[in-house]
Amino acid sequence: MPKQLKAAILAAVLLVLFLSAQGTVASWRAEGTVDPTPITTGRMDLLVGDGTVVSKAYDFKEMNSNNLVPGSFAQAPLTLSVAGDVALDYDLSGVSSLPDAPTTADKALSSAAVLSIYAGMSTTNCASQQSLSGEMLYQGPATQTAKFNALRSLDIAESELRSEALCIRLAVPGDAPQTASGGRIKLVLNFVGQQK
Repeated sequence: MPKQLKAAILAAVLLVLFLSAQGTVASWRAEGTVDPTPITTGRMDLLVGDGTVVSKAYDFKEMNSNNLVPGSFAQAPLTLSVAGDVALDYDLSGVSSLPDAPTTADKALSSAAVLSIYAGMSTTNCASQQSLSGEMLYQGPATQTAKFNALRSLDIAESELRSEALCIRLAVPGDAPQTASGGRIKLVLNFVGQQK
């Protein structure tokens, strides 16, 4: 057999093997129209106030006191509410207690002060400076790391604002250092809410 014929047969065999090793590709496409269902989002707001006046940023004037001395405290109720149509869990997400441009006395007083937050106490008893009762949610320094022991829940109700009253106490221990004398505290409580 001539060499050219052998080469042509070998090339044809290789071409057949190569073509048979290739897979086939098929593509199908189908289209149709569906009726879309509406997608809606919920709305939730965590509000804070005195039970009558509520807002996203509340000036907690009930805690103003000019008479904090070692062994005394300031105490007032604070109400947290959920507005909207989505239930939420909330938590304390840090506290600050230093005024703008703090002095050495401000820093000493802030370090010595003890913050207590209780749930389940009546607002009347809290406002009248009664002993703390109910469930203790937090007790410790007023710092950025302050958090509740566990998340708190606020459910929604038909056309009604759901709320929970907390009793807030800021105490100056009897053994507060002398360097805290004349100090000032600017108490800022930060809360965060998330969908349940």
